[in-house]
Amino acid sequence: MKVLLCGASGFLGSRLAPALRARGYELRSVGRRGADHDWSPASLEQGVAWSEAIVQLAAQNLVGRLWYDVRKQQLWSSRFETTRALALLAARTRPRVFVGASAIGFYGPRGAEALDERAAQGRGFVAQLCADWEEALAPAAAAGVRCVSPRIGVVLGREGGVLARLAPVFRLGLGGPVGSGEQWFSWIHAGDLVELLVWLLESESARGVYNATAPGPVTMGEFARTLGSVLHRPAWIPVPGFALRLRFGEGADVMLTGQRILPARAEAEGFRFAHPELRGALQSELSR
Repeated sequence: MKVLLCGASGFLGSRLAPALRARGYELRSVGRRGADHDWSPASLEQGVAWSEAIVQLAAQNLVGRLWYDVRKQQLWSSRFETTRALALLAARTRPRVFVGASAIGFYGPRGAEALDERAAQGRGFVAQLCADWEEALAPAAAAGVRCVSPRIGVVLGREGGVLARLAPVFRLGLGGPVGSGEQWFSWIHAGDLVELLVWLLESESARGVYNATAPGPVTMGEFARTLGSVLHRPAWIPVPGFALRLRFGEGADVMLTGQRILPARAEAEGFRFAHPELRGALQSELSR
């Protein structure tokens, strides 16, 4: 199958691309760095016309600069506008499948409530951002393309994301929980996420929303203790919420609030996680 991979140079895309090639897929990649940087309309049109499948992972990182109106617009356009442009092209060429990333931020801050794919949209900017991101697939879906929206949790991989930021701090013995530590932390091992994305590509019955998280969510406090234990370091120095708010403003809510997400659909339909529990997932990545 010919796959157009958007976001190929990112943390997740750089893992997915070799996995697809190893399975014999033909790959055309688009990203924001290196040789795969061309996001021109002509390049996207050629890529979609060539492809039999589209995987859209490209989006600006939510955790970053203060969220002013301009920054919010950038976060929105990097998700909705890019995905919508691809979906409009796909409505004309009708590839077999379009996998368009979303995120568990769709559910909003929900405390300890266990949430599967039937849970309603939450409140706030991030929840609406994710809802719009998923809605961007509508033109392709209306044209009969099989569309899938994996709502991705916190991805654990040694070369990027939260582990790349926190592991060096914990190795120095300076790690600890973020905020109260009571907020839920719904994570997924990077290798499991790659396998899940491939499974969604290949499973003809897969369509709609899937929670892309491990079946063993934990609190932020438990995550910090487990990471410290795996690294044989203490994990007692908290990062106070007010410090994050001074640094990131409204964007700190991504780290200070959480969701307890369950991957009900994937498990019910036969997907099996290689790393369902946190300790094993961390050991797998940090021992490599």
